[in-house]
Amino acid sequence: MFDRFFGNEDDSDANSEADVEVQTNAGAWGTNVNVGSGDPSGVLDGDSWFDTHTFDVDSAESSTGTRSQPRPRPDVSPRDSPVGSYPRGTFAFPDSKPFMQALETRGKNGAHERVETVYVLTGQSPTTPTELFGLDKPEYYESATRTSVTTFEGKVARRVAASYPDGETPNVVARFHTHPGGTTTPSDVDVKSAESVKESYRDAFGTDEFEFFHGIHAYVDQSGVPSVEERHDATALSGGVSWRGEQYRHELALFGPRFRNSRDVVIADGE
Repeated sequence: MFDRFFGNEDDSDANSEADVEVQTNAGAWGTNVNVGSGDPSGVLDGDSWFDTHTFDVDSAESSTGTRSQPRPRPDVSPRDSPVGSYPRGTFAFPDSKPFMQALETRGKNGAHERVETVYVLTGQSPTTPTELFGLDKPEYYESATRTSVTTFEGKVARRVAASYPDGETPNVVARFHTHPGGTTTPSDVDVKSAESVKESYRDAFGTDEFEFFHGIHAYVDQSGVPSVEERHDATALSGGVSWRGEQYRHELALFGPRFRNSRDVVIADGE
C-alpha cells in the first residue's frame, strides 16, 4: 500500500536539507477514533498521563473547501499535567525516557520507510503535551520522500480535532515534521507554508485560542552504540532538545507559528 507514494532507496543520497509542502482542506472523511492510555507498542504503559491516538480511515470524498467559523472557546478543565507550570510560549518536555522513545518511533515513521513524516502533540496545558497523534497512514499524504513531504493538512487537522468531544479544544498544538538525515533549520518552503498549516488547525477546532508550535524533528546516524542508561536521555538545547536512540541521534527544534522565532524549551521533572 505504501509503495504508491513513498520514495525508494534512490532517494538515500538526496540533499539532506529537507522541505515540506502543505496541501490544506483536501478531502472529506469519516472518522473512528481509538484512544488508549499509554502506547499500543507497550512503550508508554507505565506513563498513564500520556495518550496515543490511532485512526481507522472510512472514506476520502471531495471537499468544498469551506472553512468553519470560529466558535467561543469552552471552559475546559485541564487534565492533570505531568510537569509543573511554565510561562506561556515555553515548550516543556516531560523528563520521561518512554516519552522520548515514543517520539523517536513516530519520527522514524513507525515501521515504514525512512521518509519525511508528520506527527502532532496536543495537551490541556499551554506548555505540555499529553496527546500523541501518529500520522503515518498513506491517506494523510500525497507524497513522502527522504527530502520532502506533501500533506493533506486540513484532513490531518480535522482528524486531530475529531478526537476531542464536541466543543472542546486543546490549549497547545505542536505540529512536527521530520528531516531524516537533515538539520532542524526550517527550509524556505517550511516558512512559506507555516501560516497555512496553523490555519488548518484553527479551522478544524473553530478557534485560534491555543498555543501553537511548529516543530522539526531531525535524526542522523550516530557513531557508537549508547548504553541503555544513555538512550532516550533528553538534553535541553537552545530552542530544542536532543537525545540518542538505538541507532540515531535525534534533535527537535520548536518554533512559533511562522517559523520565525525559536521557542524556549525545558526538560521538566515528570513527577
